[in-house]
Amino acid sequence: MRVLVIGIDGATFRLMRPLMQKGYMPFLCRVEQEGALGVLTTIYPPVTAPAWSSFMTGKNPGKHGVYEFLHRKRGTFEQIPVNAGMLGSETLWEMMSKAGKRMVVVSVPLCYPPFAVNGTLMSDFLAPMGARDLSYPPELLQEVEDKFGEYLLYHKQVYTPDNVGNVLQELEDNTAYRQRVAEYLLQRDPWDFAMVYFEGTDRLQHELWHVIDETSPMHNEKEAAQYAERTRNYFRVLDDDVRKLAELALAQDPDTTIILMSDHGFGAIHKFVNFNIWLLREGFLKLKQDIPTQLKNALFNLGFTPSLGYKLSMNFGFANLRLSQGMTNRNQILDWVRRGFLSFRNVDWARTRAFSSGNYGQIFVNLQGREQFGSVAEADYQNVCADITARLYELKDPQNGVPIVAKVYKQSEKFWGEFIDDAPDIVFSLAENYKALGTLEFASNKIVEPAFGNSGDHRMDGFVGMLGKQIKRGAPIENANIMDVAPTILYLMGLPIPSDLDGQVLTKPLSDELLMSAAIVHGDALGARDQIVPDYSEEESEEVKERLRALGYLG
Repeated sequence: MRVLVIGIDGATFRLMRPLMQKGYMPFLCRVEQEGALGVLTTIYPPVTAPAWSSFMTGKNPGKHGVYEFLHRKRGTFEQIPVNAGMLGSETLWEMMSKAGKRMVVVSVPLCYPPFAVNGTLMSDFLAPMGARDLSYPPELLQEVEDKFGEYLLYHKQVYTPDNVGNVLQELEDNTAYRQRVAEYLLQRDPWDFAMVYFEGTDRLQHELWHVIDETSPMHNEKEAAQYAERTRNYFRVLDDDVRKLAELALAQDPDTTIILMSDHGFGAIHKFVNFNIWLLREGFLKLKQDIPTQLKNALFNLGFTPSLGYKLSMNFGFANLRLSQGMTNRNQILDWVRRGFLSFRNVDWARTRAFSSGNYGQIFVNLQGREQFGSVAEADYQNVCADITARLYELKDPQNGVPIVAKVYKQSEKFWGEFIDDAPDIVFSLAENYKALGTLEFASNKIVEPAFGNSGDHRMDGFVGMLGKQIKRGAPIENANIMDVAPTILYLMGLPIPSDLDGQVLTKPLSDELLMSAAIVHGDALGARDQIVPDYSEEESEEVKERLRALGYLG
């Protein structure tokens, strides 16, 4: 049978359930009544790039190799933006193309650069600005732009108190454009599998969570009175867009199964946590003793930090530079400022046992033989991990005494596979409303500080919904993981499930008739393949990195 997947980035019941109850999302209510609906737990870290990679491969990051938006080259601190070539495992698109299934894929993350599929594919927002290789077949981009204008991939508007209307207008315009393109491509050619991706929900929740969350420290009643209804209405329009796509697919073929899903959930940010500062204070990370580093450190302790620079830019009305084009010029202007901040260049690696790098505070042991300037012997590795774990549990908010770290995991609990050497050594979840402050080495001189900029961020609990003739009516979906969606799609389409996928078929929502008539068949393992380093120029690489910082993903 055919399958249509609609990806709604960051969609969460924390917002959607109240909206459903108030009548803003009638189609999602229909999915819950006539089909199946439930929580979809994502992988760690709950970041767009690795999460959608785990969806499209059915594997954990240890098997597909994408752990973050940036990939750190082994043995160095050089980071490059990830793209489709970085996936170290075969994807759904490839499995189905080999099986002769025709498909339509619209802007799903990690579909750039575009690759050959049995059908049509449009690339995603991780493409460098100005790139024209955005489709397969290559001529499809021009065809789409002839009909609908410039292909809209990027968001440039960010929250400031006087810019909410512009943020919402851009979200509304980009979503309407994506809807028109999706409807056109779904009707352009026959297909067996299709996927349409909407990222506006993610951007809205990052930038405007506080507008409709009255408990947010950033909530402003006057601002909410002006914009809360329009913010909620974005979900009403998106719900109707999803309905139109689903009904279009069902009108073409009543046997189509509809799957709605997000890559992660969302929640409020109240405070940021800076884990390199914590590692510095705890003695796991050491600074050089030279005069330039000591001078930088003195200024840093006085408050000369990147977070101060960002707050000042907001106060003086320059926050929109965060998503503007022309980032290369901005880099040149700010380069002298960056040279004044502490960075990993000021770390004494010979005396450093651990460092943090990642959107969720992931900690890496400075291991000999793996890290460029490794100082920790293999025999001491477990002791260092145990020491850091114990101290993480002792970390408390100095303002209220609340424990900040909710749970510390062993590496093996979250990652396994051929790319395990790239995995962080210590991963953890934070207490509700706390967020690690990006991947900038030393963003602030405080371990804990009030959040600024974005008011919402990712959580582990996304959602999944299923609708169609082979889906039980009113069935709850329980204990589902994002890695389960790929094998479920393969089963629905009558294809064998590779034996090395980590996910399982979600059988509970499927009809008894289907399960009795079609066995779950497992095929050969896919194994791993070499990762292809993105062929970006230095300028392109920096542009993508700056855009990710602008979106709130890199500090």
